[in-house]
Amino acid sequence: MGSGNTGLSTALKLKHDGFDVCLFELPSFSESTIDLSNELKLILEGKDYYLTLDLVTNEIDKALSFSKIIILCVPAYAHKGFAKALSNRVTKDHIVILMPGTLGSLEFKNILEQNNSEIPILGETDTSPYVCRRTGNKEATILGIVPSLGIGIMPKSQSDEYNEILKNFFPTLSPYKDVLECGLSSLNPVMHPAGVLLNSGRIEKSEGEFYFYKEGVTPSVSNVINAVDKERRNIANIFDHNLPNIADSFHQAGFGIKGNLEETISSSKMLTSLKAPGVVNHRWMTEDVSYGIYTWSLLGKKFEVPTETMENLISLGSTLLNIDLTKESRDLEDLGISGLTLEEIKKIL
Repeated sequence: MGSGNTGLSTALKLKHDGFDVCLFELPSFSESTIDLSNELKLILEGKDYYLTLDLVTNEIDKALSFSKIIILCVPAYAHKGFAKALSNRVTKDHIVILMPGTLGSLEFKNILEQNNSEIPILGETDTSPYVCRRTGNKEATILGIVPSLGIGIMPKSQSDEYNEILKNFFPTLSPYKDVLECGLSSLNPVMHPAGVLLNSGRIEKSEGEFYFYKEGVTPSVSNVINAVDKERRNIANIFDHNLPNIADSFHQAGFGIKGNLEETISSSKMLTSLKAPGVVNHRWMTEDVSYGIYTWSLLGKKFEVPTETMENLISLGSTLLNIDLTKESRDLEDLGISGLTLEEIKKIL
């Protein structure tokens, strides 16, 4: 589900790997699926592959009949719309995995429950499975495969069973204890807002024509990223999750050598090949603040964990973009946990 950068890339990669694949998009985005039922081009590791998907549709009932396994590859702000579309259509026999999630699986569960819908097996990953782009109307390019793709399953008691099923499609999957640990392990909200804010002049002047990770993550920028990272890990500790720091996380995911943040990132061919966004009003701000560090900061506030750096980035980011990044966002009510105790949240997981 989803026909953007990750959606089309994932559909074509799975087809390339020999699976039957349906690509579904919401009717409101039907323009993005025009002609996708014909031959498509996948550029993978510098080679061209021409593939045809088994079904391309805007009709959700057809998609749900095609397969019980649903891979949802859309931005975090689209999770709500897909959850509403799936309500009272999805069943407990389906598997719905958000790639990535950033705690979206909790929002998904909350919306399904509000609509008295059956609850499928829900899960989310900590990042997208590929470094990829939709590079044309009928073309996707995969620059690299994420070496270790973290996943959380809800309920966590069924993690082993469903991880084994999903490894057939994504062999590099690595399990988290639960979806909350996975959602707090997303690295994009740690990296992107600080990096975009502190390189905003250069982004606007060059229109993104510089290498974000290679040139933009300097010692001073790393100081801010590491401060956000420390707050994130302190929040995770409340739930008995001892998360590695961001440099070790990149290393463990296969992105670079073990070292400090600059050393690890500079040694990753995949990360250093990525350019910055062309504008500051970009998903690296609007999504990674509003659906990342803002949500994390609310968790911190609920359990009295200081999140001063996160709050500073939210405030300065809102000023930079001249919009309130907390308005269109994901809060604890969206997750269905605003009034719950720590033990009640653990029970949901």
